[in-house]
Amino acid sequence: QDLLSSASSQDKLLTSDSQPSSSSSSSIDSQELLPSSPASAPPVFVPELEHSVSEEWRLPELCLDPCLICQSRPKNGCIVHGRTGHLISCYVCARKLKKRNKLCPACRLPIQCVILTYLC
Repeated sequence: QDLLSSASSQDKLLTSDSQPSSSSSSSIDSQELLPSSPASAPPVFVPELEHSVSEEWRLPELCLDPCLICQSRPKNGCIVHGRTGHLISCYVCARKLKKRNKLCPACRLPIQCVILTYLC
């Protein structure tokens, strides 16, 4: 009967309706649920895929949207100014902006050149 009362108290802890118990003796430690490993083997940390690729090297989802100017072709015309550039338009629209001596639509800097860009 002692085993039954112990099982029913654990059921109360695991149900989503009940509030977590404030006593530390009846709470279940997450380490207790994991299988025990030999003391000689250090724990292995496996980073998730999201964390293994840094933010600066990940391709922004906005690159997959269509050209901001014509809204029909893919963004593949990088507008270059100085050591930086903006990939906001298709190559055709970017060349038209450069030919008409327009400024970069993103930062308003003069366009030095346009590079045809391939996203892989």
